[in-house]
Amino acid sequence: MFERIKSLFELKPNTFDCFTAEALEAVNIAKNEALSMRHNFIGTEHILLGLIAESDGTAAQALTSRGIDLGKARLEVAKIWGESRGKVQQELPFTPSAKRLVETALQRAKSSGLTYVGTEHLLLGLIEPERGVALKILNTLGVTKEDVSKALQDL
Repeated sequence: MFERIKSLFELKPNTFDCFTAEALEAVNIAKNEALSMRHNFIGTEHILLGLIAESDGTAAQALTSRGIDLGKARLEVAKIWGESRGKVQQELPFTPSAKRLVETALQRAKSSGLTYVGTEHLLLGLIEPERGVALKILNTLGVTKEDVSKALQDL
């Protein structure tokens, strides 16, 4: 039973081997955002923050072109989760939604015939399921799934 539950949160070894430097940086920033908020997990909302903060990637360009601001997005995450008062782990698990986001990004890149996963694939993985905390935050900030798709196409 533990292994089944554990598999919901853990990614396969070498998952990030084909990530671009920008995509890796976005995931690293996501972890740091979660740690700074004292959250014991990395969720889609943290990945959204990482994608915005990693300013060189396609995802950041698409999000900022639609008026998404890192400070406002952070405030929305804080409104939803607040800040934990408990002890924070250094190794944070991905939520099942964040794990699916990463897996979707890998599939999208592969189906496009690419050998790498960029920030744009992570952003597509974030909006694809049409649910989740990150998409809720984007909607609260006035940006729809269609807006994000259009912004990526424009780039």
